[in-house]
Amino acid sequence: MPGTLLDLKREAEQRLAAGNVIGALKVYRLVLEAMPLDFTLRFEIADVFNQIGEKKYAAAIYQSIAQFNIRAGAPLTALVAIKILDGQNVPVDPLLDTLAHTYCKNSTVLGRGVRPAPPDYSAPIRDGINLDYDMPEIEVREGLARMAAYSGNIEHYPPILPPIAIFSTLDHNPFARLMALMKLKRFQHGDTVITEGTVGDALYFVARGEVKVIKNIKEDGEEKQIRLARLGAGTIFGEMALISSDPRGASVVCEGPVDVFELTRAQVEMISAEIPVIAGAMSRFTRDRLIANLLNTNPLFAPFDDANRKDLLSRFVGHEVPDKTIFIEQGKPGNGLYLILQGAAEVLTWNGDEYIQVAKLGPGDLAGEISLIHQEPATATVRTMGKTTLLFLARELFNTLINAVPELLKHFNKMANQRLADTELKLKADRIARTTGHIAIDEGGEEDILCDDDIVML
Repeated sequence: MPGTLLDLKREAEQRLAAGNVIGALKVYRLVLEAMPLDFTLRFEIADVFNQIGEKKYAAAIYQSIAQFNIRAGAPLTALVAIKILDGQNVPVDPLLDTLAHTYCKNSTVLGRGVRPAPPDYSAPIRDGINLDYDMPEIEVREGLARMAAYSGNIEHYPPILPPIAIFSTLDHNPFARLMALMKLKRFQHGDTVITEGTVGDALYFVARGEVKVIKNIKEDGEEKQIRLARLGAGTIFGEMALISSDPRGASVVCEGPVDVFELTRAQVEMISAEIPVIAGAMSRFTRDRLIANLLNTNPLFAPFDDANRKDLLSRFVGHEVPDKTIFIEQGKPGNGLYLILQGAAEVLTWNGDEYIQVAKLGPGDLAGEISLIHQEPATATVRTMGKTTLLFLARELFNTLINAVPELLKHFNKMANQRLADTELKLKADRIARTTGHIAIDEGGEEDILCDDDIVML
């Protein structure tokens, strides 16, 4: 016998999985009577009706869910219901218009809104409750459908609603256009949304449910899997696919049923050409995400609190530079520290006959620290590989920083010594083998030299 409302809900799910549809609907009715304001439960009930072919009942509940979630601060959940309705040829234009009007750039209700806390299913249920109460099948179906579609018992809605990332920076028409393009994808527990190592071609908005971000690593000679993050409704992942063709750096796996919206790179490019303001919104969002990840993960910012991290970052100057731009040149004094925000670079060292590649750098990697720490000319040339965004901290500011924070000096010393050792090993192997595959500095066309005159400031 179930002891809590959560046990009761699981009983309904187990009955449904076993094919006992009416038994499941009876239990769902008991749960809904106890949790009348839980619209996540109502969504589950609508899905049940949809699966068993009761499209009319399902449509009525989905419409109620959409209307409620637009007003309650869960617009992506509302959009899931709207997309399902649209797929059943139910008119949805009024709902879409209300959604866009409520959450677009000029909305008067957007701000630092707070979503309601999830319902508490730990409450006990009374002893001896009859789960298989006597009720005609038609009354079970119709009664539950009416209860799940009824919203007259909602007395209060939040006065301020949280914005949607990217969307709420757009006016009504581009908002609606972008919303129409998004494709609903529904997953079950354990399904993989994106796979580490595959080339990304889309970004995803989590509308309902949770996903975990996992990555395969090698530690002490063994392959291990670590969990990097847990993402819930309203979050976005996969945005790097919009700016890079690099393989995915991690996998995203569903924790329970999950609804996401997909926007492919091709769709974004198409609509960006059609409505340029969308390209700007996507670019700003991706840049902000890159910066946020950098602040949270790079050791350079680890010794500081949030306010000081942002202050330090503000001292970097942003440069967006083209492919094959040399920004550190071997044998010349270093003028500062470089931090790769987006893109990649290669580290090249002269072996006496040609330049060979000794390392590759990617987002979050630093360059130029050896010359600064050892106060000597650069020991290698560093050149961009494709369009790259660099953050630059001048030598004077770098010196002030390491003098003020001893932990950073230790970190940079360790990094510089390791890189010098790695480079020496690479050169030693090259001298012994003289194998093919070395990359000459002049391969692939002319290189650019980074200078102030041709920099596009971020």
